[in-house]
Amino acid sequence: MVNLMPKDSVPVLRLKQWIDSWDNYQYEESAQRRKPEPYIFVFAMSASKLRSYSDVYQRNRSPQEVSGIQRGREESRINRIRRFIQEGYPYSDLKENQHSNYEYLRKPGWLPTSIVINILTEKDVRREKTINSRHMVKLQDEENGNYSIKLPDEQSFKDTDLRPFEVIDGQHRLWAFEENKEFPNFEVPVVAFHGLDLGWQAYLFWSINISPVRINPSHAFDLYPLLRSQDWLESRGDITVYREARAQEITEWLYKHQKSPWYNRISMLQRRGEARVSQAAWVRSLVTTFFGKGRGGGKNGLYQCQLVNNNILEWVRVQQISFIMEFWNLIKLHLEDSNSDWIIQYKEKYKDPFTDKSSMLNQDMGIKAIHSVLNNHFYNHAVEWKLNEWQFSAENKTLTSENGINEAVESLKNCEFHDYLDKLAHSISEFDWRSVDGPGVKGSGIEMIKRAYRGSGGYTLLTNSLLEHVSQCNK
Repeated sequence: MVNLMPKDSVPVLRLKQWIDSWDNYQYEESAQRRKPEPYIFVFAMSASKLRSYSDVYQRNRSPQEVSGIQRGREESRINRIRRFIQEGYPYSDLKENQHSNYEYLRKPGWLPTSIVINILTEKDVRREKTINSRHMVKLQDEENGNYSIKLPDEQSFKDTDLRPFEVIDGQHRLWAFEENKEFPNFEVPVVAFHGLDLGWQAYLFWSINISPVRINPSHAFDLYPLLRSQDWLESRGDITVYREARAQEITEWLYKHQKSPWYNRISMLQRRGEARVSQAAWVRSLVTTFFGKGRGGGKNGLYQCQLVNNNILEWVRVQQISFIMEFWNLIKLHLEDSNSDWIIQYKEKYKDPFTDKSSMLNQDMGIKAIHSVLNNHFYNHAVEWKLNEWQFSAENKTLTSENGINEAVESLKNCEFHDYLDKLAHSISEFDWRSVDGPGVKGSGIEMIKRAYRGSGGYTLLTNSLLEHVSQCNK
């Protein structure tokens, strides 16, 4: 289709966003909230060109004056957006010394979200000035219900002149194109108001940036299977997105494998009212333990770091999944066979010590403490127990299946170190996992200890208590 519009005109789509009841609202010109026009306009424009036609009025405050609505310019954010456009995520967030190892991570850096602007009118006063009539954008009603905006001559602007557009939202995206010759024809979607008063601009900025409910972390992690290509998970890269993707896959299989004790028992989307551990808590516990990088006081991850003999654990994904799933199954089996007093108190109440919401085995801190102890125990003994001698030939290294995990579990049971896994699971099952809300806790001598697990240092205290308990069991 041939565009017959002049070069200084841009075709626009006019949308009516107004309902009759809005006519009855209070509009005060003295409060910078004069009645808005009932239309907004949508169009596309080169980002660099849009930048040259736009002003950004940053929020300034002094005892004498308050003006502008925009946050301050952040060069680091601008540079990050610029890198994202060129290289996509996660490559754009990598450090310079990581680039050569992850060239295949480059992706398109799309910016599909609209830049929101206001088109100035002769009524608008900015920094004690009004726009020169020669620099105003003219909205034109073309034939057949089409609309366009006629742009002033870009060369006519002086540094002190007001530009015809002012940015309401998206200024950092526009700054990323400032004086940049690498992508001159990169277009962005634009939503334009016309003569929108400053009070309404502040309201719109707030509603765009503050009011919306952001998706919860579990929902974000649940999108990882759609984001990752399978070869991501075979890499031992230490960037966060890799470690999270691998941890998420383990969590997902624990949730959906029918032989997992966590089958259908993880809150994958973290909905309100679910008395379950969230997917986000699972992923984070695995990232900080099994996929820990061992830096800055962090844990050495069994699946991530070099072992004491400078080798790495050559387990494929089904081995990693089956190891953790089998451990949890062993804990559950030992709980069912145990006659410990704390377990009996659950059974007398017809409650399950593994699944009841008052059990720390079904709470974030319990999951984290167990993963920490399991990871540390087997990382420290990995060479001695010959973990690398567990050889399992997966039919397809880049495709994890339920049958593959089942076969890996059966193979794991034949390994010598499975006895150590079982012994640790038995020790952990004998630990008193009641929270302060558990049966028989309130009013007893252990209530204060259980309350301490809820404090700011509760996770560390619980982990240390569990380590001491395991140590005593092993004597």
